[in-house]
Amino acid sequence: MFLLLIACGGGTKDPESPANAESDGSEATASEGKSGADEADDSSNERKSAGTPDAKGGPPSTSATQSGDDATAILELVVNDPELDPYLKLGEPGRFPLKIAGTKLPGDLKLVKATEPVQIVSGPKDKGDPVLVFTDIEISGKKATIRYRYDIENVRGSANLTKGQYGWELTNSRVTQHKQ
Repeated sequence: MFLLLIACGGGTKDPESPANAESDGSEATASEGKSGADEADDSSNERKSAGTPDAKGGPPSTSATQSGDDATAILELVVNDPELDPYLKLGEPGRFPLKIAGTKLPGDLKLVKATEPVQIVSGPKDKGDPVLVFTDIEISGKKATIRYRYDIENVRGSANLTKGQYGWELTNSRVTQHKQ
């Protein structure tokens, strides 16, 4: 793999550049114990399952072994579900950044929606308050079910997720808008 990088122009970098010196060291430590093909496959699959990058623009978290990490990965996938996006209307005043609430949300939860950290609030003040409320979070082994409501749009939704070889994946979601 190292020879391939040099042959592809990887060796033409300015060796005195701090960025290159930093990346050269990280490439060496990141590739220890793994072949280059395994490393590339792992990183692309982690992005598919973990959702979006963190607020600092780094890669998504790859450790989802603890239940708090599982909840974060699951909720990240749900808030970024394309089926939910049209109802959130984040372009309207007061709706961005996204606000969420729920009694079962983990205390150290950090999510990102549309490049901004999601705000966790105590709950909507009334039905006109744009807060996505998680009403049920069930995580059992390799399966999870999430239920939520978005009162300002009279929306109710649910999502089913499964934990596969590369992390959590959104397998099914349903969003319905009720008439008043």
